Amino acid sequence: MDRPANRQARFFVALAIMVALLNSTAASPLYTSYRMMWSLDAFTVAFIFAIYAFGTLIALFLLGRLSDRLPDRRLLIILSLSIVVAGALIFGSADNLATLLIGRLLAGAGTGGLTGIANAALIELDPKADARANAVLATAVFTAGCAFGPVISSAALYFDAWPLHLPFLLIAALAIITVIGLATAGWQPAPRALPVMTAAAGSPAPAGRYTAFAVAAGAVIIAWAVGATFAGLGVTFVHELLKVESQAASGVIVAFFQLVAGISQLASQRVDSNRAMVWGTTLIALAILVCAYSIWASAPLFFVLGTVGSGIGYGAAFVGSAGIVNRIAPPDRRATWVSTYYFTAYLANALPVLALGFLGDQLGLFGAFLCLTAFTVCGTIIVNSTARIALRPASRRR
Repeated sequence: MDRPANRQARFFVALAIMVALLNSTAASPLYTSYRMMWSLDAFTVAFIFAIYAFGTLIALFLLGRLSDRLPDRRLLIILSLSIVVAGALIFGSADNLATLLIGRLLAGAGTGGLTGIANAALIELDPKADARANAVLATAVFTAGCAFGPVISSAALYFDAWPLHLPFLLIAALAIITVIGLATAGWQPAPRALPVMTAAAGSPAPAGRYTAFAVAAGAVIIAWAVGATFAGLGVTFVHELLKVESQAASGVIVAFFQLVAGISQLASQRVDSNRAMVWGTTLIALAILVCAYSIWASAPLFFVLGTVGSGIGYGAAFVGSAGIVNRIAPPDRRATWVSTYYFTAYLANALPVLALGFLGDQLGLFGAFLCLTAFTVCGTIIVNSTARIALRPASRRR
């Protein structure tokens, strides 16, 4: 017998993903406001952003396996949304640094506890169990959340509509509506079964898997380090280095990066993973060079062009490297390899931004951006040079 459509349940699961990402990105245009209001240094601003990634890692570690043991994934989705509500309300009412950090940590924990579980729930609730279609749906709502979070805050800044409070009150209200929708929805998922694993064609020989994994990990480190820079310090760079006085306009640039990156992820799913990763990292390196030139020449238009290129490259490099890990992972250890890959990605979401914040205080913001540029270009050369050897099928290397 076919499963019911579960339309209401699937709608609110997708909405839950979007709400969590709204809460994670809405703060990006506001960091400069806190920096000026409380005289924060660049490292502190970076730390406010980066603590989100640590919250995500904690939730992934604690809740990832628990989800598969519960008969109803809704329980953890609702729990995670409740954490999102708490994080949004605490961040939106913050009057000191400690409260900001707590709110941001909870935002990361809510997102980390929700996204993987919600992705699994979308497939189980789908009458057709179409993994590819659900991956596209999850990517679409993920992109919407990432892009519209900064837009909400930028609009509040532009209209001076309680920008440090109103966006998070709206997000908390939307999360509560989502919780109610999930609690009242019909929920009839498919029975869970262990997938049958087979070795993927074109996988490297076992001895080369670790090198191939290192290449994919290097690519995602480059991509997520640049993405985190735009999300965490992008508004600060635009506002203080390019002298764009409007924080709302600066926030829109961050939102534009998120939107382009999401569209690129959707488009790159049809491209060979090796090619997507190599071209993605190459484009990131070229785009960051353009951004560095724009700062040196005080040319905001070039920064916008570099932002677009970085977003396209981010999406391609992320999807390509993730596809490589899925392809090369030993069938009996696939979950471990994929988890290690995402653990690496979230570390890259935090540590490079912290390093840039520290360098910004020591060398100035432009000096920090030049360090990011050097890291990106050198990393891309190393990753892509190694990829030419490590990612060739075993039959071609004999």
